[in-house]
Amino acid sequence: MKGAKLKKKLIALLVACLALSLIVACTNNGGNSGQTTANPESTPSGSSDTTGENQPDRSPYTIKYMYPGGTNKIKLSDETEIGQIIKEKFNIVFEFIPYAGNWEEKVNLMLAGGDYPEILWIQYNPSLQKYIQAGAALPLDDYLADSPNFAKRYAEQIPIWRSIAADQKLYNWQNGQSDFMNNIRGFDIGTRIDVLEKQGYPNLVSEDEWIAYLKQAMQDFPTTPSGQKTIGMVAPFGEPWGMAGIAGIMYEKGGRYTGVAGNGAVIFDHSNDQFVDYLKNEYVKESIQFFNKLYREGILDRESFTDKSPQVEEKLDSGRALSSWYQLPGYGTNLKLIESGHPEMQYITLPVRSNTQVERNEKRLIMELDLVPFNNMIITKNAKDPKRIMELVDWASTDEAQILFQSGIKDKHYTVDANGVRTPTDLYTSEAQNPDSKVGLFLFNFLGYDSRTGEDGQAYSVSSNLEYRDKLSQTEETMNAFKQLGWETSFDYWLETAEGAKSGVVPSIKLDPDSALSQTDQKLVEFRVKNTAKLIMAKDDADFDKLWGEVLQEYEKLKPQTVIDEYNRLYQEALQIFK
Repeated sequence: MKGAKLKKKLIALLVACLALSLIVACTNNGGNSGQTTANPESTPSGSSDTTGENQPDRSPYTIKYMYPGGTNKIKLSDETEIGQIIKEKFNIVFEFIPYAGNWEEKVNLMLAGGDYPEILWIQYNPSLQKYIQAGAALPLDDYLADSPNFAKRYAEQIPIWRSIAADQKLYNWQNGQSDFMNNIRGFDIGTRIDVLEKQGYPNLVSEDEWIAYLKQAMQDFPTTPSGQKTIGMVAPFGEPWGMAGIAGIMYEKGGRYTGVAGNGAVIFDHSNDQFVDYLKNEYVKESIQFFNKLYREGILDRESFTDKSPQVEEKLDSGRALSSWYQLPGYGTNLKLIESGHPEMQYITLPVRSNTQVERNEKRLIMELDLVPFNNMIITKNAKDPKRIMELVDWASTDEAQILFQSGIKDKHYTVDANGVRTPTDLYTSEAQNPDSKVGLFLFNFLGYDSRTGEDGQAYSVSSNLEYRDKLSQTEETMNAFKQLGWETSFDYWLETAEGAKSGVVPSIKLDPDSALSQTDQKLVEFRVKNTAKLIMAKDDADFDKLWGEVLQEYEKLKPQTVIDEYNRLYQEALQIFK
């Protein structure tokens, strides 16, 4: 049956957001990369922690790893094949503890109570700096001499990571480095393929084209086959990063900007090599106007202002959403629609640009991340044996471990041909899309996850190599839709219209969290979030223009230029240090 065959396909790009890549080749690369033979007697490169003369400590060691959200049913890492390899190499087992609340709040509460785990994921640099200042994060400098793989893989990043701390010591590593090929398809708009077919597969790019398309779609598909009322467009604006980030993210679709600066008061202008004001950017205004038009036409989901990712996912899985913004339906959603008997309602991702961006025909920039400030990992002062943890992190920095974590075991989850090209097996593709898989693919990203292209021209994940992505992540029906659009692959638009933009030190530029300017920065973001919703709900164009003028007038009272100037001062200072 068609459904049974599709279950052997892979979920589309396992991202980030995410996220998210390779700069330097590391040790242990070659024809046997990823073919890890479990051996309790093996000693990882650089190990120096011993319990006897030249004997590494291999006593049982269980480490709790708490993480936000997630539906992973794995409780202990040694329940998985990859976890067993880690256990046999290091005798370390991770206990996975999901957390359902606001993660940043939890991180700060743990710091206040001193009850943080041995290793911890910290999403943003200000929280990281709090842990450093409180003495809760351990400096890693003492372990670098015995961590050659870690030092080599992150040679360019380590000096910049040090700059986060006042004492210039190294306290963290970051996961999710990415490049052009990894991020090739943007976070644009997902839409149902039956809607495209009904309208003759139109070439959709501009905001006006999308609005006309979705207006007609709501007339053609007022309900789902089960009788539920359809929704023109869903969006997770209820997330902390919703209004702050993705409501204005049309700026990324042009030719000068990427989201490398995050969701603060600034965005980065790659063409002029400087930070600029987020709210006053012309494309941000067009983005908000786009949603205002969608709102006035009854296309934008009224619940989008409070919806978070789970609510958006439910509306996609049921096929109620005719389109989605930023949170794009992937293979998992399409599989559910197939299994429910409605393969015609599957989704594909198509591009969008503001009308001005289309007129200018700018080359689109694809963010390449060398620094990932929203994916910080630390070893805390509560660690029972930080040397053993760092020993494992050092091994995780090898090509051997990266391929294992992302592609599984050689000859089982992938094969290698005479030219060294790795190809996924059917077992890999079925296990990678199985939420209950006992392999452990991508489960250990927190130890180090590099998704850039390696020196051999391949990503560590066999699912990320461009020649395999459509085969692994698309279905017969979705590929037919792309064919009807005149595309050969699901990446055609971005391959033809985009180019990479290196992030450099930009993500590391953060204001001193204790400074007055940092407080102003936060006020600017809060002001933008508050007023974006009001602008989206404007009654008409005249009302929008009136509100926009009032918003900017009030905004200037906060003196945003002082913040912009400080970001650019810090940026120029960083360039002098790290050039």
